Formats: sequence, structure tokens, C-alpha cells
Amino acid sequence: MGKLNQNGIPVKTRDSAGNTVFIGIICLAVGLGVGYYFGKKSGAAELPVATSSSPAQTQAPGMDPAVFLATESTLKTSLSSNPNDVKTLVDLGNLYYDNNKFQQAIDYYGKALEIQPNDVAVHTDRGSCFWSLGQADPAIAEFQKSLQLNPTHPQTLYNLGIVYLHGKSDMSEARKAWEKLLAANPDYPQRARIQQMLASMGGPAASPEAPAAGSAPMGQGKPGASNMDDLFKRMKK
Repeated sequence: MGKLNQNGIPVKTRDSAGNTVFIGIICLAVGLGVGYYFGKKSGAAELPVATSSSPAQTQAPGMDPAVFLATESTLKTSLSSNPNDVKTLVDLGNLYYDNNKFQQAIDYYGKALEIQPNDVAVHTDRGSCFWSLGQADPAIAEFQKSLQLNPTHPQTLYNLGIVYLHGKSDMSEARKAWEKLLAANPDYPQRARIQQMLASMGGPAASPEAPAAGSAPMGQGKPGASNMDDLFKRMKK
């Protein structure tokens, strides 16, 4: 029987040095990609970025398919030997979230929360996945679970306001969430943006304080961005 490639597909056998070098380059690229993914996830928390307010438009480009499959395989192999490892469950959820596979992310985040239910970031990310699928009610339910654990968590309060505004057309609840965000987090990096969003909804902004230095004005930085910019971004673990 001929040689099989790493996916179990028969391949032609060639003994030339060029073929050996080519295979080595491909393996190196995949390995570097996997290492980059885990290295990126272990970094400091990032600020959310502006996207449009429509759930279908919040999807970011995923990683290279070969890198995705290799990373997924590595994580699932690890999980097979320890099915209750919360970190691996969350890592799989993060992988699926970052590659716009939101239902799979919801499933793995849910498994992690069954074991460790008090993780604010995972509840918030799970809620963001529901919203990315256009499911406002379960998104709000997850955000409320986060806020039961940390009532002033800024990203959760921001996300909650977005879903109330765009998913439920409830401007009053959106305003409550954002005003609470600013009152509890005076140094919130996107303070100026939130204040402008509140002002655009009618009535005074939550606080007359000057915006934090470097805060981007609403609607700038992305062509075609609406005046209700959606700052959803996965919580970094």
C-alpha cells in the first residue's frame, strides 16, 4: 500500500529532495500558525473594535483553514483524555468563536460553564455568540448571568445595551446599561463613544466629564459604520 498523507489520503511517493523540502515547509507553516493562535490567546485583554450593529455583519475573517483544522484536532485530542478540562473546553469555544462557528462555540462554552459556572468572560462570550446568530433573548440571558457575578463588568454592560437597542428596540434598557457602565467605570477607554451614543438617543449623556485621551469619535475608523457602532469582541482569556 502506498504512503498516506496526514489526512489519510493516498499520495504519490517521490524521493526527490525538492518534494521533501516542500513538505517540510508546509508542516512548518501549520506549526507556526498553531503556535501563533495559542500565543495570541494568552496575551493581554484587547479593547473592543467597532463593527456594524447587525449580527450578521459582526463576523471577522477566520484563520487559515489548515491552521484551524490542526488547532481543532490538537484541542479535541487533548479533550479526549480529559473531557472535563475547563481550559480546553473554553479554548475550543474561543477557536470556534474566532472562526465564526458560533453554534459550536455556544456548545463548548456551555460545557465549560456546567463545570465552572462563575466565569464572567465565558458567559459574556456565549451571549455574544447568541447575538451573532441573531438570538437576542438568550444573549440577554447570558449577559444577565455575567452581571449577577460582576454587576459593573464593562464589556457585558456594553454588549447588553447593544442587544437591547438593536435586538429588542428597547432604547430605555440600552440607556440604563450604558449609563451604569459609565457610572461604574469612569476610566472606560471608549467613554467618549458611549457618551455620543447616549446623546444620539436623545437626552443628556451620562456624564459631562471629558472623554479619555485617545478615545475615537463615534463612527470613525470604519467606512460605512453606523452611528450605533457595535464594539463586540471576544473576551480574551
